[in-house]
Amino acid sequence: SSHGNMFRATSLVSLSVGLAMAATKPNVVLLLTDDQDIMLGSMDPDGPMQKTRELLVEKGAWFNNGFANTPICCPSRAEIQTGRYMHNTEVYGNDCGGEAFINGPEKLNVATYAKSLGYTTFYAGKYLNTYGSSNVGGLARIPDGWDQWYGLQGNSKYYGYSVSNNGVEEKHGSDYTTDYFTDRLANRTLDFFANATKTGAPFFAMVGTPACHGPNDQAPQYMQTYAGKVAPRVPSWNKAPQPDKHWLLRQIVAMDSGHINVSDVTFQRRWSVLRSVDDLVERWVNFLTEAGVMDNTYFLYTSDHGYHLGEFGMILDKRMLYETDIRVPLFVRGPNIPAGLIVNDSAVHVDLVPTMLDMMGLAQTPTQMDGRSWLGLVQKTQHNSETFGTRTFMVEYSGGGDPEASRLSAGPMCTAVGSDENSIDGHCSCTVGAAGGPVHDQSPCDGGNNTYACIRTLGPAENTIFCVFDDSENFVEYYNLALDPWNLENLASRTSAPQIAAMKEQLAKVKACKGEACRQF
Repeated sequence: SSHGNMFRATSLVSLSVGLAMAATKPNVVLLLTDDQDIMLGSMDPDGPMQKTRELLVEKGAWFNNGFANTPICCPSRAEIQTGRYMHNTEVYGNDCGGEAFINGPEKLNVATYAKSLGYTTFYAGKYLNTYGSSNVGGLARIPDGWDQWYGLQGNSKYYGYSVSNNGVEEKHGSDYTTDYFTDRLANRTLDFFANATKTGAPFFAMVGTPACHGPNDQAPQYMQTYAGKVAPRVPSWNKAPQPDKHWLLRQIVAMDSGHINVSDVTFQRRWSVLRSVDDLVERWVNFLTEAGVMDNTYFLYTSDHGYHLGEFGMILDKRMLYETDIRVPLFVRGPNIPAGLIVNDSAVHVDLVPTMLDMMGLAQTPTQMDGRSWLGLVQKTQHNSETFGTRTFMVEYSGGGDPEASRLSAGPMCTAVGSDENSIDGHCSCTVGAAGGPVHDQSPCDGGNNTYACIRTLGPAENTIFCVFDDSENFVEYYNLALDPWNLENLASRTSAPQIAAMKEQLAKVKACKGEACRQF
């Protein structure tokens, strides 16, 4: 009957309108590298990321001032997942991701929001450092919100690892062609893209590479690519000890040729493993382009925090409040983002989730999130917020553990075991013996007393960091980074008492902030 035909016709019309609406929602991809610096040249034109520069940086927006809020893997990743500062996630150490996080902040992670907005969600790679441990649900546990899950057990590895493939353990050995983890992530994500692009529903993919975290096992074709290259000799390189800095930095003595060699070889290997990430980016962009969806896909790239290699005599690591450790690469390509845009506003890790949700159509940032969307900074058409102006944000770190634990006694904490994040071939680069005075063979890289809270203020008229240590000295470090970008000169001792008191008051306010209040600074 004509009625039936008419009914069918309108159904088809409404169905195609529905599909058209679904198709206009942009896809979002976040690639998160591990320990990748910005200040030591990893994104330089002659560096290991040349294809990424061509495909993403030059075709999108580059942030001159991208920052981590916490310069250590696990707490930083918790911040990136939730859009909340460490003092609100209460994830303090690399042993993080326990029951309190799982039953609290993780339930409001980026994936749960993306799903509620109609996105198919996918996670692959390093998650939180304790993921896969039996005491937090083992590899069967899939965190809330993820439709497809390929999570690495524990910390970054390139070979000999286990992953949870949608809750089922998958073990990998040492064969480059089948096991090299960066390439596995590239391939597993391409499988997801292939399926997701067929359905027409918008997708959100977040991938955490092992590169360029130790052990930095290079792919065979890149083993020798950077042989002989040395870490950049920046103004703070091997300037040690540092009498005007906190306890740990006063203990460190300058590296000798042996330590310099370890630091330089680490630099070479970091660049080599990043070449595999560069290949991954090329393969993803090519696939999404051929599938016809690249123009409607936001592709964000950043690292969990920065890194130092020889600065202030520290052979290698992160965890410090200095610019090398807190600045990160940050760039994005996507719809309505002008190619070659340079953004000078500060963008921090707790902004990532609010921004991605904004990209997905959630203009109102969830109230518990401490960050703010920077979509308006890169996409002048959609919002009118041309700039954040001057902004103050937290940089905080808890000496590797719960801040309530006893950490007031001087002395770095680390045992020389091969699995330790700080070890170089099983020899710990942060050693207990330094408490007995500076010893030339030791480069302590962390201590319980390396527990600090800082406010980093950046804008047209101010570029500073002010930090108070939670140690027996209540030590203060204060830098004018406009004049001193390498943190060479601690101004605390020649700053007036009223000015220090005013900054301490401001720090206390930001450190106590929750949600919307954090966005006011």
